Amino acid sequence: HTHKTGSSCRKGMSLLEQARSLHEDIEIIERAVYHELGDPAGDPPKRVDQIARDQVVSAMLETHNERSKRLSALYEDADSARRDEIQSMSGSGVFSAFYEQLRGVIAYHRKHHIAPPTELYEKQLITELLENAPAQNFTGEEAEGRYLDMHVIHELYLNVKGTERLDYCSYLKKSTDLQSIPKAAMLSAACSRYMSALQSYWMEFLKRTQPLMPLDELMQKASAEFDEQWKQGKVPRWQSDKEPNGVPNGTADGAIDLSSVESAAELEQMGLEKLKIELTRLELKCGGSLKERAERLFLTKSTPASQLPKVHQAKGGKRKAPDSGAATQPAQKTARTVALLEAQLMRLGELLAEVVEDTAAMVEKKQARTYEEIERDLLAAAEEEMPEDVEEEEEDEKPIYNPLNLPLGWDGKPIPYWLYKLHGLNLEFKCEICGNYSYWGPRAYERHFQEWRHAHGMHCLAIPNTKHFHGITLIEDAYTLWAKLKAEQGTGQWNPELDEEFEDKQGNVMNRKTYTDLARQGLLD
Repeated sequence: HTHKTGSSCRKGMSLLEQARSLHEDIEIIERAVYHELGDPAGDPPKRVDQIARDQVVSAMLETHNERSKRLSALYEDADSARRDEIQSMSGSGVFSAFYEQLRGVIAYHRKHHIAPPTELYEKQLITELLENAPAQNFTGEEAEGRYLDMHVIHELYLNVKGTERLDYCSYLKKSTDLQSIPKAAMLSAACSRYMSALQSYWMEFLKRTQPLMPLDELMQKASAEFDEQWKQGKVPRWQSDKEPNGVPNGTADGAIDLSSVESAAELEQMGLEKLKIELTRLELKCGGSLKERAERLFLTKSTPASQLPKVHQAKGGKRKAPDSGAATQPAQKTARTVALLEAQLMRLGELLAEVVEDTAAMVEKKQARTYEEIERDLLAAAEEEMPEDVEEEEEDEKPIYNPLNLPLGWDGKPIPYWLYKLHGLNLEFKCEICGNYSYWGPRAYERHFQEWRHAHGMHCLAIPNTKHFHGITLIEDAYTLWAKLKAEQGTGQWNPELDEEFEDKQGNVMNRKTYTDLARQGLLD
């Protein structure tokens, strides 16, 4: 039978043939996944190889899920089309139904003119699957997934008012500790942008480095646990009167709760900006030093703001709060939304704790290293990437699973697909001078100009294989270039009439033409 791939080809199939084809696709993908994962008892691959392998397996699993959903929809048979097709295969009209379906298949192929496949269906399916998979690239700072690149996130953190001013290395060490950010700053718009960007980058980094991790399920579980704790009032930072560091907490709408405040000194811990926002909300004067603002706000604990002396009242009625992150964010985000985002980030921080620690150590080490140390570490890293010599072990003789016909590596097994693409081994270069021989990959193509096959082809064309002809693969181009070179170098070629020297009996030296002319005239002794 003829294999067909793609939705356009499956339109001409019967429902039973579609189900059979989907079953075959699922089995091929399962074998490919088993081959990629390899033997779990073997030596674990390096981190870079493991990430590349997991990305390939993830792409295969996504296609496997898509095929399984389509197959499940066929078996559910919501429109009863599959049942009708099976019933048409029995009874007195079975042959008429068969020939009617045959005419439909012939008409479909006459209309679409589908070319027969030129390669194995298994190779065609896996190639199409991997070619359509999205590319998962890393920045230079991320070093193929070993470290984080959080410079942009660090800039957003520095723009949040009320946070500690940290350099990049110190920030990495405290990036997973969101409890260190004051609650007033957490409710600001700038902090909301920072936390959203941090969550987006961490989740995107985990999907690139650990694509097989059920990240969405883990986030849903973290959200469910937070909802349960929030209902029970067990989120201490957001559902208690004080923060963990003893600073008075704010209410859900951004106001300061003074019921647990014992003195104005406690209010000073909240900072100038937070006190200014609260005084503005109460229509009180918001100027003065930190101590004066705290004392003015503390007066509202025992006396309503409207009954305070006019010396404390703001002029011109109610004033708008400054358009800052802390003033506008409570109106946009509730305390529960911010607390949920904080809980999700803390869960992501647990998953990335080791990577964050390695990144901070790398940045700190890089800042303290000299040029010689950096060069030495680069050489050491290059040596680590070289394959180690492993003693050959006797293995059971079994056929090698290689549906894509990948080149064999040093261990006698097909090289990984990502390495195959990295070296461009899927690119074909043909050389007419070599008899239309095909070279796979840029390295083999560049190297063949100095090899025996190309040199023999140039010799058959009576053209010297010099550096001028490097990159020439067509015979016509070689002849054209050779004629041009001969025209340019014609003045420098050997001319016997002018370059060959003769000497007479008296020792006079002259060229051949002059000597011949003198001899004919009898002027030579």
